[in-house]
Amino acid sequence: MKKIKEKLLHELFEEAQNAKTRAERIELFKQNDTYALRTILQLAYNKSIELDFPSGAPPYTPNESPTGLEPVRLKNVLAPLGSCVKGNNVAGYKKEKVLIGILESIHVKDAEIIIAAKDKSLSKLYSKITENLVEKTFPTLLT
Repeated sequence: MKKIKEKLLHELFEEAQNAKTRAERIELFKQNDTYALRTILQLAYNKSIELDFPSGAPPYTPNESPTGLEPVRLKNVLAPLGSCVKGNNVAGYKKEKVLIGILESIHVKDAEIIIAAKDKSLSKLYSKITENLVEKTFPTLLT
């Protein structure tokens, strides 16, 4: 059986943004259900998850590699983001180093998504990817 190439997060979000109906967006997310997708949607819409950073982008150098040629895939670098939540004992400079390392190693558009999700403003980037859509697609994800 031929394996389908996993879409980059921004490719998936752009496709969802361009989908004509909510049902199409829900189906698209279900068909492309990945750890990275769920992690970013949780970060963006779960009110109990908050990263320990000020609003906006940290000082980082965006990765300008063409799509598919970035050094790493988002799914491979997300795990350390868990050490950046508020209230843990990790030093602030280490949290910033983790976030900057992630942002610099992935596609620039995926980095923009992480920053928007961190700031709880993902729906400003993608107006059709809302908290309500996430709740309908993955009913237990935000609880």
